[in-house]
Amino acid sequence: MVSLHWADKIAGKLVKVFPKQKEYVAAAGISPSGIVHIGNFRDIITSELIARSLRDKKKKAKLIFIWDDYDRLRKIPQGVPKSFEKYVGMPLSEVPDPNKKAKSYADFFKKELEGTMDELGIDINFISHSEEYKKNKYYKGIKLAMQKRKEIAEILAGFKTQGMTEEEIEGYYPLQIYCSKCNKDTTWIEDYDNEDLVTYECKCGHKESVDISKKNIGKLQWKVDWAMRWQYYGINFEPGGTDHSTPGGSYDISKKIAKDIYGIIPPFFEGYAFVGITGVEKMSSSSGTGISPKELLEIYEPAILRWFFARIEPKKTITLCFDSELIRQYNMFDRVLDKHFSKELSGKEERILELANTGVKWARIRVPFRQVASFGQIAQGNIIQLKKMFDNVGQKYDDENLKLRMKKSQNWVNNFAEDLQVKVRESKNKVYYNKLSKGQKEQVLGLLIDLEKNWDLDKLTTLVYEVPRDESLSDEENKKRQREFFKIIYQLMVDSDKGPRLPTFMLALGKKKVKELLNF
Repeated sequence: MVSLHWADKIAGKLVKVFPKQKEYVAAAGISPSGIVHIGNFRDIITSELIARSLRDKKKKAKLIFIWDDYDRLRKIPQGVPKSFEKYVGMPLSEVPDPNKKAKSYADFFKKELEGTMDELGIDINFISHSEEYKKNKYYKGIKLAMQKRKEIAEILAGFKTQGMTEEEIEGYYPLQIYCSKCNKDTTWIEDYDNEDLVTYECKCGHKESVDISKKNIGKLQWKVDWAMRWQYYGINFEPGGTDHSTPGGSYDISKKIAKDIYGIIPPFFEGYAFVGITGVEKMSSSSGTGISPKELLEIYEPAILRWFFARIEPKKTITLCFDSELIRQYNMFDRVLDKHFSKELSGKEERILELANTGVKWARIRVPFRQVASFGQIAQGNIIQLKKMFDNVGQKYDDENLKLRMKKSQNWVNNFAEDLQVKVRESKNKVYYNKLSKGQKEQVLGLLIDLEKNWDLDKLTTLVYEVPRDESLSDEENKKRQREFFKIIYQLMVDSDKGPRLPTFMLALGKKKVKELLNF
């Protein structure tokens, strides 16, 4: 299959660079030092799309995600007690969870992300760096880095403007040790025998010599660690933020360490751009890219979320929405699916849709998101009632898709779209009605009288426009009267100047309820 999709282009390059690879490994990773936000998710989805493309090329491929939970706790984020400052310098995997919901600080943030993978249709293998280090799985990589510490120092010096002095190179060690007494990284290496014996001292006063072949005592520094894991896991592809991909940045340094120290071909690297979020002003717990995939899945169908990441090249920014733009995004996706079923999509568009699929069969019939959002409120979350409303207006629907959209749309309206909230009155709005002019009351009565013989969508649509119309006035003047009339009917039914499309809304409510609210 020939495709112009960016994931297929990268997969093709990987096959050329690593032609003898038995199984390709696409990787992603993050330090769970806080909310794993949607920007981090681009790390995962980029690699996952590459893995999918490789499988489509009949290549064996897997996706791994390395949790950097052996990183130190650097600072106390907002919302965490100040008392946690005592844990600064300890591994994230050994700091307690301030929420007391997980076994560690790191695990609390890890669980939320891991719990969204099935819903997103992502087959992924999560690896705890902390566990692997503690099991001494990386012993050979650590020893090699220690033995070639001066060569690594010279590589690092080559990327520094001022370089490094001979003394700095001589005193450089790529291993950051966690003290066995205080568990912090406030340590320095005193001596190394160039084999397995490392002697270190800690700020807390503790000093010891450790055989690193028998016991792990710390973590390789970031740029060395990155190269080491590429070699250990046989990684062929790994993306990263644009900050890593700048000339002389983390990737360039780790690439040289991978080649010169670990003797491997570095993985293909793809830098990805910022993921923006709009409409989160009302959120109390998060802001900006602090939004997690779990929070996005409260309002986005998984396939739509995947589709947005699949259709835009990694180097380009993506904007996801919590405001009214969300409706437009759902509509965009629905139009693409309609073209898919009518076989009007280009090969590239079809490929994007294919990569967006979560393993669930596409619903041929989908009720517009805005309509589900409006009617779902009237039904108050009752799916049976919602179906009755759509039956009333002659709207076809797919059961599973309707359930999914009802859940997503109600989460969105209740939390982020207050202006679209609709609450049908339980009784007549007598106070408002009594303030109407004689002519306006006659319009309400005219609508009420003619409802019975016009109770279908086309006739009711004609009726609501004809009732306020005055033939002696211009079209512009009549449009103003019609707008004012709609405002009156909405106020009598939902205490608002606006609402869902009026004829459809009335049919959904049912003749009995409409008459009850308009009969004065």
